[in-house]
Amino acid sequence: MLEFSFVNIICVIVNILILYLIFKKFLFGRVDKVLMQRKEEIDEATKAADLATKKALETKKEYEDKIALADEEKEQILADIKKQGYDEYDRIVNDAKKKGEKIITEAKHNAEVENERAKEVYAAQLTDMVIDAASKIAATKHSTQDDRELYDKFINEA
Repeated sequence: MLEFSFVNIICVIVNILILYLIFKKFLFGRVDKVLMQRKEEIDEATKAADLATKKALETKKEYEDKIALADEEKEQILADIKKQGYDEYDRIVNDAKKKGEKIITEAKHNAEVENERAKEVYAAQLTDMVIDAASKIAATKHSTQDDRELYDKFINEA
């Protein structure tokens, strides 16, 4: 059986205290030192991760700003190109209108010139017919009946 004695209990307590002091001096100090180093490494890694996250967020914001600026620039370029296209379209239409008006003016002028030529030709033919009719009348005997026939023949030829 087990015997409990006061001396044994005190020896056990003293042994435990001695072991505790030895462990504290040689083991706990080193363990605490290793734990502190590990804590510092974790703190540094956490700070580095926080810094990297912050830089990544800043870079992301910069890229988003650049993308927004690129979108705005793209819209501006498209607007400029559309404006140039509309300006070119207006210029082409205006040139075509001017050329059309010039062609119409020239055509009217040419038509007037042709009309004048046709009138001159018609007047010359009419003059020839009048002279021919007058010479026939002068060459023949004049009677009212003959004058009427010559007049009707002249009108039909004219």
